[in-house]
Amino acid sequence: MENFDSSSLSLKNLKTLKLIYELGSITAAATALQQNQPTVSYTLEQMRVAFSDPLFVRSGRGMAPTNRCHEIMPTIDELLRGMTRLFQPTEFVPSQADLDISISCNIYELQVIMPLLVERLRALAPNIHLLFGQSNVNGHKQLQQGLCDILLSPVEHDYESLYKRSLYKERYVCLVPSGHVLAGRPISLEDYLNAKHIEITYEGGWKPLYLNRPELQGEELNIALRLPCASNFIPHMAGNDLIVTLPERLAYLIKGSMLVQDCPFECAFTLNLYWNKLTHLSQAHQWLRQNITSICAEELQVGSK
Repeated sequence: MENFDSSSLSLKNLKTLKLIYELGSITAAATALQQNQPTVSYTLEQMRVAFSDPLFVRSGRGMAPTNRCHEIMPTIDELLRGMTRLFQPTEFVPSQADLDISISCNIYELQVIMPLLVERLRALAPNIHLLFGQSNVNGHKQLQQGLCDILLSPVEHDYESLYKRSLYKERYVCLVPSGHVLAGRPISLEDYLNAKHIEITYEGGWKPLYLNRPELQGEELNIALRLPCASNFIPHMAGNDLIVTLPERLAYLIKGSMLVQDCPFECAFTLNLYWNKLTHLSQAHQWLRQNITSICAEELQVGSK
């Protein structure tokens, strides 16, 4: 080990090696890191020299870790956590903090929670920069692989390597135009099935949970309009004859002149905040997670906005 170069064991290189290990592909790791393939290949070569081992061998269309690679990976996980703690300031002062924090979420969280968080950070910690990415249904993997620092998602997963905090329970409601025949009166299941609907088709294969309700199984809703997201233009597109089923806080946010009414069935989900071991002890991340939690508890009362 006389020619060992400790600079090859940088935080960046260790993260890259861990990602190749988890994804089983240089190409996939390069895509996840938003780097070109030669850059990731060069990093791997540096690590092969440092560990005097090929670390990965060709296996079909992917790459299989060597025994040595399997052996060192738990230590690399510990190193990454330790190095993250090492570079944290001894005392966190929000107004003096200067760092990037990446958040993975989808359109619901981006519209309902993030504007309030951005507004709060602008006042308390203007040099904390938030980087948003779309989680679809893969957010937990993004978090495990270090591609984001925080995940906001209703998708339930209990991974040993992830921490979770439940933020609030959200139910589905109907947005009904004020001139609709169903406006202002209880909606029966028959009414709901006979109505014309706006359907939101989310990216990444996510299906709204209310579609799994037993009352709707075997039934085909009359979809008059499909939209890629829920936004403030829905009241203009609904006219007086289309209804849409949405999470309640989002419905209040975009309803305009439309009425928020109960669905003819009960359906709800819990929104969760997830983070990983790399940021668990970080004072900056603890502060940000607490602010997200307080926003959800104090400022997101249903119908308050």
